[in-house]
Amino acid sequence: MRGLDAHTDALIDRMASGSHGPVCLAVSGGSDSLSLLLQASGWAKRTGRDLIVLTVDHGLRSEARAETRFVAERAAALGHDAEILRWTPDRKSQKAARTARHGLLAAAARRHGSQLILLGHTASDVEETLLMRLARPTRLAAAIGPQPVSVSPVWPDGRGLLVGRPLIGLRRETLRAALMAAGESWIDDPSNEAHVYERVRIRQQISDLGPGRLAGIREDAALLRAAEDLALSAHLKDFVSVGAAGLIELQLSGLPQSGVILRRLLGMLLQAGAGSARTVAAPALGEMTERLMCGGPSSRLTLGGAWLQRRGDVLLIGRDPGEANAGWRDGVWDGRYVAGGDERPLAGLPYLVRESAPEGARREIISGRLSLWSEALSRGAVIAASLTGCDAAG
Repeated sequence: MRGLDAHTDALIDRMASGSHGPVCLAVSGGSDSLSLLLQASGWAKRTGRDLIVLTVDHGLRSEARAETRFVAERAAALGHDAEILRWTPDRKSQKAARTARHGLLAAAARRHGSQLILLGHTASDVEETLLMRLARPTRLAAAIGPQPVSVSPVWPDGRGLLVGRPLIGLRRETLRAALMAAGESWIDDPSNEAHVYERVRIRQQISDLGPGRLAGIREDAALLRAAEDLALSAHLKDFVSVGAAGLIELQLSGLPQSGVILRRLLGMLLQAGAGSARTVAAPALGEMTERLMCGGPSSRLTLGGAWLQRRGDVLLIGRDPGEANAGWRDGVWDGRYVAGGDERPLAGLPYLVRESAPEGARREIISGRLSLWSEALSRGAVIAASLTGCDAAG
């Protein structure tokens, strides 16, 4: 694995910069995540950072328990703590397993005081996702994924957590060749060969094309997405503010007339205002973007679990009280507040959040969520551009 260490070390350094506590690794035992474990282990020994290896027994296959033991034993042999996370599925599907996995990883990372989870996604995963998305109506920049750095996809469990993918510039066959050369073995999930899954069928098509045929398209898409993400990060910093009561204000006068950027920005603000990770349906989001660009809306509207109201060149976003999850859960109110801070009575709060805020002292966590989102966008964009050999600032 030595030939890959410098590449991966540099990316982990950039992803872990500014973070505190141990770095968590999600390891299934497959070739990609085992490569991540081995390379991150070398990085940890060189930098003195602690690693926590997290492996999930998803309960979808009888072999899963033995596979998590394999991962835990391999981590221990390398000198790292490991934790086996178990999920008892009520719905046995890959989509449900992915959602549950992210929830378990986020909760474990927070328990260990970590601010960063590393995943083993590769350039091969990016190409597969690209072809899957391009099979549907979409833009090239929207088809690229996953990104080198992102926020945790679960909320509020994932608050304060970045997700990094330091193998994103390496192809799966490169990693497997390095593992074999090092005498390492890994676990092959039989579902990776089951043609009932779209990703498996796409993987076969890529194999038939041969290596390198998609590299140019992938790089073009990555650069387009990086440019969008940098602009979006800047708009979050420069044109969005959150008051102490949790009311979001978007300054519309300074935004460029880019429907794409505004649509993505609005989608993020609606999620934050609603305190959830639920995305708004694309048609409704597109319609609202057009209204904003044409000077609307003229009255208060509900969208994605949030209220929207325009006052001149400012768009106010609060919580739709009809959808608020009233009550404290694990120290969080409706995905928007923790205890402490603002002690104003509810009657003294802005109308758009007054009916959905908790009584007593409260502190909004919306601004922190948006700040981390901005950081993930900019950091991921710079890394993505660097992997194509381009300067993101240009």
